[in-house]
Amino acid sequence: MIKLFICGISGRLGSSIVDEVKKASNISLIGGLVSGREDSSNINLSSQGVQIISDLNDLTDADVVIDCSTSLDLIKIKEKCELIGASLIVASTGKGDFREIFNNKSLSIPVLAAPNLSIGIALLSNLLNYVSEKKHSLKRINIEETHHNKKIDTPSGTALMLKKELIEIFNVDEIEIISNRDESSVGTHKINIYLEDEILSLEHKALDRKAFALGALNLIEWIHRKSPGIYSVQNALNN
Repeated sequence: MIKLFICGISGRLGSSIVDEVKKASNISLIGGLVSGREDSSNINLSSQGVQIISDLNDLTDADVVIDCSTSLDLIKIKEKCELIGASLIVASTGKGDFREIFNNKSLSIPVLAAPNLSIGIALLSNLLNYVSEKKHSLKRINIEETHHNKKIDTPSGTALMLKKELIEIFNVDEIEIISNRDESSVGTHKINIYLEDEILSLEHKALDRKAFALGALNLIEWIHRKSPGIYSVQNALNN
C-alpha cells in the first residue's frame, strides 16, 4: 500500500485527488497539509483518521507526496521529502523555475514535474513531436489557454510547458501565449500551427478535474517505483 500525503489538500485539485484515492485499492491517504482555515471536507477527513496539518514540520512519514498547493514553499516540501525518503510529484505551478529548485545533482529522491496531471496533455506532446517531424512550411505558432478566473498564475504552467516544448521541437525563437479567464473552465489549451495558407489546431480540453485526479493516481504508482532523479509525465506515459 502506497502512503500518500497531499500538500494543498483543501484546494480544487487536492479535493479531487482525495475523492479518487478513496476508491483506490493500492493507495492510502495518510494526511494532508492546509495553509490557513480548514474547510468542512478536511474536518470530515480528520474524523476518518486522515491527519490534517498546517505545519510541514509535523509530516514524519509518507511514500509519495504530491504538491498541488498555491502558496506553500516548494523548496521546503522538497527538503522534507528528502528527509523522510518520500517521492515527490510537483503538480503546483507559479512557484519559480523548476530547474533552479531541483538542480542538485545529489538529489536523493525521485521527483516528477507535472504542471498538468492529465494523460491527454502528455498525448498532445506526442502529437506535436509527430507534426514537427513532417517538416512542413511553418509560419508561426501560438497557444491559447483558458482557465477559471480564480487561477493564480497567468499564463498557466501547462501553457509555459507547451511553449518550451514547441520552441525546442520546432526550433523557433518565440511563441505567443494568449490567456483567457472565465467563470468555470477547468482547463483548455489550444495550439495553432500556421502553415502556408492553412492552420492546424490541436486542442486539449479538461471537462472535469477528475481527469487530473485519475492521472495523479497513475503517476503516484509510477513514481513510487523509480530511482532518484527528475522525471516528467511524458516519461511516465512512454514507460
